[in-house]
Amino acid sequence: MRVLAPGTTGPVATLRAMLLLLPCAALALALPEVPHWAVVAGVVVSSAVWARTPDHAAGVVSLVLVAGWWASRGVVDWRVLVVAVLLLVAHVCATLASYGPPTMAVDRRLARLWFSRALLALVPVPVAWLAVRGLDPELAPSWLWLATGAVVVVLLLATARVTRTDQA
Repeated sequence: MRVLAPGTTGPVATLRAMLLLLPCAALALALPEVPHWAVVAGVVVSSAVWARTPDHAAGVVSLVLVAGWWASRGVVDWRVLVVAVLLLVAHVCATLASYGPPTMAVDRRLARLWFSRALLALVPVPVAWLAVRGLDPELAPSWLWLATGAVVVVLLLATARVTRTDQA
């Protein structure tokens, strides 16, 4: 069984390796606290599947497991900012790797476009982090952040549905 298809280009191999490593690194930032073995196994397995097939829904599982674990802990130190960057970069890597077969080179303009979009998506992260750090935990329990995250996901999906272009 081959890990990569014959003729896979170097940049695509790098993107796929990052799909395996970035979610695992985001979860590893929790050390010395060790997440439950099921979360660790879920992240490793779903990241491996995601690296093998970047357009598979296993990537969502990996991202949700990592983000959910961090959100359920109520941690608001500097590591949360790093986790946000790692997960966003993993998402962009999957997007770029899924644009074509592994033997096709990654288009530089497309990579610049997606990484500039990722930078724009990171703009509210430090603002939200500072706002959360300033809130009283008694007034905003951790379940509130999970519920807010779910509402944001629904709104993003609705926005994507409304703003998509119809293909002929």
